[in-house]
Amino acid sequence: MWTRESLKTEAKATMKTCFGSSILVSLITGFVGGLGSGGSSSNIRFEHLTVAEITALLMVMLGAAVITILIQIFIGNLITVGSSHFFLSTRVKQSGVELITFPFKQGRYGNVLKVTFMMNLFIFLWSLLFVIPGIYKSYQYRMVPYLLAENPEMDYKRALELSAAMMDGEKLNAFVLDLSFLGWILLSIPTCMILAIVYVSPYIYHTNAGLYIALREKAVNSGLVNPAELYAVVNPVPGQM
Repeated sequence: MWTRESLKTEAKATMKTCFGSSILVSLITGFVGGLGSGGSSSNIRFEHLTVAEITALLMVMLGAAVITILIQIFIGNLITVGSSHFFLSTRVKQSGVELITFPFKQGRYGNVLKVTFMMNLFIFLWSLLFVIPGIYKSYQYRMVPYLLAENPEMDYKRALELSAAMMDGEKLNAFVLDLSFLGWILLSIPTCMILAIVYVSPYIYHTNAGLYIALREKAVNSGLVNPAELYAVVNPVPGQM
């Protein structure tokens, strides 16, 4: 049975072995994710614009929205899987930043793209019902990037099903784990988020990797998954690397 304390202790120990690369991978992941999910508020006064100017502005905003969505689908989601591969790998060996490109190599791109797209599509559709169902689904599918980080050929139905099974009974615990970092995040604000970049963000990523490892072990012990289907990173199976 995992505890927040044990996950965080392991995370801090692992960080010491790859501190610089952890910062860089966290920064890349956060930056690309921000590009793909962002938009900025505007103080434009529409009442001072002509109809043509408003139409042109709306077209620009629509184009920007489409571009950010495409960035998230075709790059951001795969970077998340790549960073998951990196943080899992750091548990067993010295790992370089280049591991973040893991999903883009050796024919992995297409399936990883499909699985992450389907995952986010389901989360989005559930979010249309209300905010809470969307959050529920995001926690249910939380393990998908890690599953793909170990087995990038996993079918999307299997990945979503297995993640849901691994998170069964653990969603509230994972939510409390996330809340436990709130103090660190608030502490980062006076430092202009520098603390978040150089410590808090890598700390969170390493802790979440530890959560996956704990839940994966639980899934194997309960017969939810065959070890040969995973373990391509932390405990490699011959022929899977």
